[in-house]
Amino acid sequence: MPTETSAETAHDAGRAVADIEAAIAGGDWRRAYDASSRAISRGLRHPIFFMVRAQRMEETARFQSALEDYQRAAEIEPQDARIHDAIGICAMKLDEFERAADAFASACALEPARADIHYRRGLALAQHGAYEAARDAYQEAVRLAPQFIDAIAGLASIAARLGETACARQLAVDALALDPRQVVSAITLVQADMSDRLYAEAEEKARVLLDRDDIPDGARPVVLGLLGDVLDGQRRYAEAFAAHARENETLRRLYAPRFSGNPGADAARNLVGYFENAQADRWKAPDNGGSVDGAAAGHVFLLGFMRSGTTLLEQVIACNPNVVALDEKSLLAGPSERFLTSVPALDALAQLDGPELLRQRRHYWENARRHTPDLTGKTFVDKQPLNTSKLPLIAKLFPRARILFALRDPRDVVLSCFRRHLKVTPTQFEFLSLEDCARFYSAIMRLYEVCREKLVLNLFEHRYEEMVQDFDGRVRAVCDFIGVEWAETMRNFDTHVSVADLRSPSARQIRRPLYGEGIGQWRHYSEQMKPVFPLLEPWVDKFGYPRD
Repeated sequence: MPTETSAETAHDAGRAVADIEAAIAGGDWRRAYDASSRAISRGLRHPIFFMVRAQRMEETARFQSALEDYQRAAEIEPQDARIHDAIGICAMKLDEFERAADAFASACALEPARADIHYRRGLALAQHGAYEAARDAYQEAVRLAPQFIDAIAGLASIAARLGETACARQLAVDALALDPRQVVSAITLVQADMSDRLYAEAEEKARVLLDRDDIPDGARPVVLGLLGDVLDGQRRYAEAFAAHARENETLRRLYAPRFSGNPGADAARNLVGYFENAQADRWKAPDNGGSVDGAAAGHVFLLGFMRSGTTLLEQVIACNPNVVALDEKSLLAGPSERFLTSVPALDALAQLDGPELLRQRRHYWENARRHTPDLTGKTFVDKQPLNTSKLPLIAKLFPRARILFALRDPRDVVLSCFRRHLKVTPTQFEFLSLEDCARFYSAIMRLYEVCREKLVLNLFEHRYEEMVQDFDGRVRAVCDFIGVEWAETMRNFDTHVSVADLRSPSARQIRRPLYGEGIGQWRHYSEQMKPVFPLLEPWVDKFGYPRD
């Protein structure tokens, strides 16, 4: 590998590299690590220094530090596929799936005949929700290595996720014929049985999996969640709840070293405390949020709480030819970190004006166009349920924006959050406890309430239940509010799945016509939910849902 050291240190770097390579050849990784650390501390630069130190960081679960070292190695030697592969593997451990997929793509470009790297790219893309691209990567891995069992299993899993049940079943059977212990394929068969409503068969397969002692830690909660859904399908609700509780307990143990506390609820409560004492006139926008270069013709924020019907509503709206929708890309993450995390920061947001205010707006639209380049003449829908916690920022930056606030029976919302979550984040860690989830919901709704009192918001409340009961009427009302004409294509939302994030627990539901099964699900679990009723009933009453 070439180095980027100065001429006067090249000799020292060469000696250090030789020492490290000799240590590695002799299996003395401790000596290699010590030599690498010394070389880096002396200002020497060579990929092997950072690679060895990164590997040591990974061994001690310091994945972020490892990723930084791998990246520094890639900057020195960008043509080494091994480095990009290592970046991808490390990024996967941090759940940075998009970054991992990009790194694996770079490695594949440098070594296109490596089936294992194509497979890892498929895995990262699947975790990121890019299922068609993941399928292409898996297929390339199988083309290069026809009996690549894990890649075949990946194809089966993708097919199941996309609702291609017969294809998923056949691919899973093919993988299991090569390796009867292949876990992903066994899980795919459970999913296929569930999709075909073969609940008894699905239950048996799930219990066989749970009895195995070789099932990976990360797969066990997946199987428990499937078992809970299978038992729910058989109307064995107490057993279903117990399975989901076991699923969440397993996830809590896995993620507790990384996440703890209630960051989402605590942040909402802090904002509530601030705005309860804020003077409303301080929060009037200093201007009307007029035109910004690159902005869309119309601007809509779709928010609420997770599992409140935002994915369904986004999918329906996105079927309108005059609408462009963006699913959960956190366009406000940077400004939120800057302006919503302390009292001085909020005071600064209240006073935001002039060039800095314009700069923040332009930055938002630049980010939006990276994801959706063609916004000209369109109404742009920014769907992010928990942007409710960013209402002060939205009100300040975009006073002309229209806000769709999704509502659903609070008991159904909290139960669904407890039962369905694909990826555990610091915020969704709170969903693993029914009580934490209910407290989080209550904190967000209280913030919504106080923001309505103190901020100027152009807001429309949309109820999931009303759209199920009167689809045309409610969707026409939404169209009137956001300023677009009704389109007949909006009735065919179930045939258009490109907009919605297929990682979402709602993905399977929106691939079928509108149905009412999700209304009143909490009643099946009323005994298990009794401990959180005191937290939820004030909102049940406020939003006009019946107690019984």
